[in-house]
Formats: sequence, C-alpha cells, structure tokens
Amino acid sequence: MKWFSIAGIRSEISRIRWPKGKDLMGNSGKVIFFTVAFALFFTVCEIIASGFLKFVGI
Repeated sequence: MKWFSIAGIRSEISRIRWPKGKDLMGNSGKVIFFTVAFALFFTVCEIIASGFLKFVGI
C-alpha cells in the first residue's frame, strides 16, 4: 500500500487533471441549463396532469 502514505497521496494528487476555467464555466452552464429545462418540463407535466384530473372530476 505505497499509495497510502503522504508521499503516495501527493503523487496521486499531482496526477489529477484539474479543469481549466473555461471548461468549468462551460460545464456549469450546461448543468444549469439542463436543471432549468427539467424543472420547466416537470412543471408543465404537473400542470397537464392536474388539468386532466380536474377534467375527469377527480
């Protein structure tokens, strides 16, 4: 368990490819966009479902 030491941990941390600022902003924008899109989708589905249930009389 060579990696389970301070030197091993430092070695593993140095191998991490940290995202650049531009990549981070692009990915964050995509996440926010899809979160808003799913929120709108589920809101519209809820409105349609409740309207259908009111139409049926439940």
